[in-house]
Amino acid sequence: MSEIDRLFFPFEKSDQKKYWAGYTSPRMHFYNNDSIVPDTPFGEEFLISTRPETMDIPHIHDGACNLFLFVPADLTRMFEDEFKVDICLGDTANAMEIYSIDTPSIAVAPPGVFHCPVYYKQVPMDSGVNTMLHYIGTTVGRVYPHIREDGSEEWVYMKPTGERPDCKRDPTKKCTICGKCYTRPEETEEDVKEYMRPFYERDPGTKKYKDCIVPLGKDYHSLGDSVMNPRCVFKGDADLRGTDYQLSFNIITAPCTLGDKKPFSNGYVGEFLWFSGADTMDPWASFDAEIEVEIGTSPSDMRVIKVTEPGVIAVPPGSWRGEVRVTRADRPVCFIPFYMSPKRRYKITQETVDGKEVLVYDDETTITEPTAGDELYLQMKRKPE
Repeated sequence: MSEIDRLFFPFEKSDQKKYWAGYTSPRMHFYNNDSIVPDTPFGEEFLISTRPETMDIPHIHDGACNLFLFVPADLTRMFEDEFKVDICLGDTANAMEIYSIDTPSIAVAPPGVFHCPVYYKQVPMDSGVNTMLHYIGTTVGRVYPHIREDGSEEWVYMKPTGERPDCKRDPTKKCTICGKCYTRPEETEEDVKEYMRPFYERDPGTKKYKDCIVPLGKDYHSLGDSVMNPRCVFKGDADLRGTDYQLSFNIITAPCTLGDKKPFSNGYVGEFLWFSGADTMDPWASFDAEIEVEIGTSPSDMRVIKVTEPGVIAVPPGSWRGEVRVTRADRPVCFIPFYMSPKRRYKITQETVDGKEVLVYDDETTITEPTAGDELYLQMKRKPE
């Protein structure tokens, strides 16, 4: 297996939370680490809720920014299936502001801000709500407030790779957040409403974090009839000031080619190409396609990665990439490209000028320290034809 082939990572079928009542299992996730793409924090997973219920209790993360992207579970009905979600954000666990969401949206919980529960008030019939959980940072550790029997408060720190409290059912084991203790199969919709009632009563109504909720509008593209129109796009800083990353949902229904035919590089920007079935209730069973992507260390050294199962192609900064070729799509494919850099992106291609190979920048404003060769080419580029 070549180094290029190792850039494709099939999704794991995680049964870690298979006892979470009201959620599908297995779950699909991918978490980057320094052995994949160094210095590029990125993590994403699908969490599918299939009934009115709540997720988690108020907590904060140890330095990570947590983003929730709410969309219908059937991505082919992104703007058609109706759903309602309320999410709690606040300065303390006892005074959470509640924000209502009924359209594809991103909710941001900045570092140090309490968030959850998430209340799934209305779920599409025979389907679900897909919550894409995204962590910006290298940790998913959590800090929970807890009231002791004497009324004093303590903080409980839980981290997947660190210490966890004892399992309530088997004290000889540690908690794995399996869901048996805090999700109830017999829970009714009225039970959920009653659980949420104190949160609504304590909502201060200040709307301090209203700008942390960003609806995702309809993006009408010119990619051709093989990609559903409109699509759902998050434009990063243009949609939420100070946000680093960008993504788009491209639902592909027929063979097609996306992107530039000429190999290009994003320079300093790492890129993640996510492929899964468009029915996220079971993104593996709903995947029936074949995709080819060329990746290389230079335009003259490109190799094809073939995607025949759900997974992520992790493209390190400085790599070169060709077009995305969908050679077969017997069922709709979800293709999500992620860019993690807060800087303005630019594409680099390679051309032959006066018999020499030179790099061509599509946006010369991004070149802060051009070499002599860069400047020579830019002078030629500026000349009127």
